[in-house]
Amino acid sequence: MFLRSCLPVPAFIVAIVLLFCAGCSERAADRSVATAPIASAAAAETQPETDAGKGNGYTFQIVYPALAPEWQALDAAVHQFAAAQKNDFIGASTAPDRASGPDYSLDLTFAVARRTANFVSVMATGSSFIGGAHGMPIVASFNLDLTDGKLKTLSDLFVDAQAGLQALSAECRRQLEGRYEARLREDPGAMTTAQQASDIQMMNRWVEKGTTPAPANFAVFLIDGLDTRAIGVTVVFPPYQVASYADGPQQVEVPAKVFYDLLKPEYKNAFAIDTQARQLGAGVR
Repeated sequence: MFLRSCLPVPAFIVAIVLLFCAGCSERAADRSVATAPIASAAAAETQPETDAGKGNGYTFQIVYPALAPEWQALDAAVHQFAAAQKNDFIGASTAPDRASGPDYSLDLTFAVARRTANFVSVMATGSSFIGGAHGMPIVASFNLDLTDGKLKTLSDLFVDAQAGLQALSAECRRQLEGRYEARLREDPGAMTTAQQASDIQMMNRWVEKGTTPAPANFAVFLIDGLDTRAIGVTVVFPPYQVASYADGPQQVEVPAKVFYDLLKPEYKNAFAIDTQARQLGAGVR
C-alpha cells in the first residue's frame, strides 16, 4: 500500500482516478522524497466493513470506511469504485491465459481522511498485483459536499474551472520543484554541479507535465480541515505522475489563500483564510 490511511494529521490539516505506474529508478529510490502521510479522521461510530476472499492463486481484501447513513452518495461511489476494482482483478486472476507465477493480490482500503464543516473526504489506497515486477498502485479520492449531498471535483469549486486549476498547478509546481532541488543539493552524492543541474531540469520537466492544469492531473485531492471551515486542499499525485515510481505518491498542501478569490460564492464561506491574506488577494503566498 502506498498511502497510509490511519496516520496523524499533518501540520497543514487537510474524482476518482486509478493511475498506473511504469518502471522504477534505482537512483530515485536512493533519493526518495519524504512526504507527510495522508491522514485519517474518524467520521462515524459504526465499524468498517471488510470484503475478503481467495481463490486458486489469488487473494483480495477490501476495507470500506465507516460512513454516516446520510452520506449516501459517498457510500455509493466508494462501493462502485471497489466493485470495479474487484471485478477487474477477479477477471485477470481467473483468465484462461493467465501467466504462471506468484499469487495475484488486491489490497484496497478506504478511510475518511478529512472532515470539515462542509465537506467529507474519503481516500482510497492500495495496490493490485496481477503479475509483472510489482503491483499497480490504487490512489483515489471522494469528496462529499454536505450542503447538497453531492460529490465534488476540484473544478466544481471554482467560478472559472481553468483559472482554479491554473492556480493550483502553479502552487504545486512551485512546491515540488523546490522540494526536489533541495533534495539534490542536500545529498548530491558523486554528482558534479553540471549533473545536479541536469537532474534538476529533468525533474522539473516531469513536474511540469504532471501538474499541467488539466482535471485528470488534479483528480485526487482532499479538502483540508478539522470539523470547522476548510483551510485548503491537499493534492495527491499518484506514483509516476510527478516523480519516479520508487519515490511513491507525492502530496502538496495548498492553503486556501492561493485560490480563495477564485471560489464560487457558495463555497467562500466553506473556506477560511486570515484577514491579511484576504486583503492581499488570491495567489499570494
